[in-house]
Amino acid sequence: MKPTSATVPQTRELILTTAISVFGRLGFKKTTVNDLAEAAQLSKQGLYLHFSSKQEVFVEAVKRYLDEGLGLTERELTKPKAALFDQLAGAMNAWFGRHLVTFTPDSFDVLEASDSLLANVIADYKEAFRAKLTTALAESSEFEKSRNVCSPKEISQVLFLCGLTWKEGRLTRPEFMKKMALCIRACCQFKA
Repeated sequence: MKPTSATVPQTRELILTTAISVFGRLGFKKTTVNDLAEAAQLSKQGLYLHFSSKQEVFVEAVKRYLDEGLGLTERELTKPKAALFDQLAGAMNAWFGRHLVTFTPDSFDVLEASDSLLANVIADYKEAFRAKLTTALAESSEFEKSRNVCSPKEISQVLFLCGLTWKEGRLTRPEFMKKMALCIRACCQFKA
């Protein structure tokens, strides 16, 4: 039975919502179409009505996950009356910190699969994240008053590079955020 047009978007959304947690737990190579279908409470054939392959589910799920990350980042960076430090820390947590609860160290082949299947797309998302940081810094009167020797773009690049430490070891989200707080204070010359 072919799904009705009213259920197609909802079912696709359910598949994508559940897929990222499956890939995050099992990794790309170990995840099967059956795993993805089961997580969405569908049959394998039901999943194939919406996606042609595991790779297609992966690509769409990663793009959705990164779209959500940019939305969460934007929300953190535009919080009214929030101090710049808090905005930046929230943005780093929204973009990188959530990876720590989404992906297990055993699923890091997801990064390789992302590079292989979505290299240019991933680069665009990374640049969009850095651009959001750059804009927040450039528009901040707090940053302007700090007389920092680095430009907002340079600082956003350093923060991004520090954020990549989420892949090191087995950091908890609080441990990661402690590292990010130090990095933000050092980069923006905030006092503890």
